Amino acid sequence: MSFNNILCVCTGNICRSPLAEGLLRQALPHAAVSSAGISAVGGGTMPQEAQAIADREGLALAGHRGCQITSPIVNNADVILVMEKGQRDWIVERFPQARGRVFLLSHWSDGRDTADPFRRSQEFFETIFAEINSYTAQWAQRLGAPASA
Repeated sequence: MSFNNILCVCTGNICRSPLAEGLLRQALPHAAVSSAGISAVGGGTMPQEAQAIADREGLALAGHRGCQITSPIVNNADVILVMEKGQRDWIVERFPQARGRVFLLSHWSDGRDTADPFRRSQEFFETIFAEINSYTAQWAQRLGAPASA
């Protein structure tokens, strides 16, 4: 099975999923990587803490705006990576056609939820980014990224 269309999902699509999207885009330039939220405010912007990380890491997210997940977005995705078990359940309940394509971002690691850093300190954002960075590297390796030297 081909995994050319990767969807990253969190709650508001302004913190965790855009960072995961940016990291996977860097690691998998051949893939179409996007993100959405299960409770996103359309057009919402990334908080300054997340944007500072994105800028520092060279993630092209300056124009990112929150996007609500929809059936067409789900249908287009080969794999859907969520931050929390509840998000996985929410997606499968509303979009049964996604069953078998929805995984925790931490699937290849500890299988735990990735906490939401929204309205938390920069230090907490950094901790969550380190987790997301590790998890996305594991997914990228399995989805076809070249091995790093």
